Amino acid sequence: MAAALLPWVKPQFSDAAGTPVASGKLYSFLAGTSTPQPTYSDSGLTTANANPIILNAAGQSTTTIYLLPTGYKFRLDDANNVTLWTVDQVEDVGAAFAASFGTSLTTGGKAVTSGYTVLTTDRLITVASTGGASPCVINLPAASSATQTIAIKNTGTIALAVTPNGSDVIDGTNAAYTVTAASGVTQPTIFLAPDGVSAWYIVASHKL
Repeated sequence: MAAALLPWVKPQFSDAAGTPVASGKLYSFLAGTSTPQPTYSDSGLTTANANPIILNAAGQSTTTIYLLPTGYKFRLDDANNVTLWTVDQVEDVGAAFAASFGTSLTTGGKAVTSGYTVLTTDRLITVASTGGASPCVINLPAASSATQTIAIKNTGTIALAVTPNGSDVIDGTNAAYTVTAASGVTQPTIFLAPDGVSAWYIVASHKL
């Protein structure tokens, strides 16, 4: 499991006036909860820090602070157990993204049929075109509302008509784009990227 180093190797913590919090206590919780969640002193996440971490006279952690690739809530109390601040939703975005990248690419409608309108949350759509309308129509969302690439795979024996929304274009043309029928293990696929305005671009294709 990848781990991230909290900014600064051994961070120094201050109060609202910028004064280091001598002997302060840094608590770590699962984001959005009061459930304790450990931090670690090593990138392999084998040695958990004390929770709370007790700061030294300079308001510094005496250990490095590595985070799990999940969200945290941190709370800083002073030496007298008075809460100075709480920060929620602290997350190692890079590691969290890397941990879920593969599965996120397969999110989307599976075995959809003619007339399906692609959702902006879809990343991979598989189309079971066999036995349905010819061509099998797959409608794209408005390019202006889309932010990521979409893969459309034809698993059936009828060609697809991938249709842009309204006046949007696919590779410069305001017309449906044909994705050929599957043949044996060959399942034609297109990868489309939106420009966020009115156009889709085919950035890659497989066996068209």
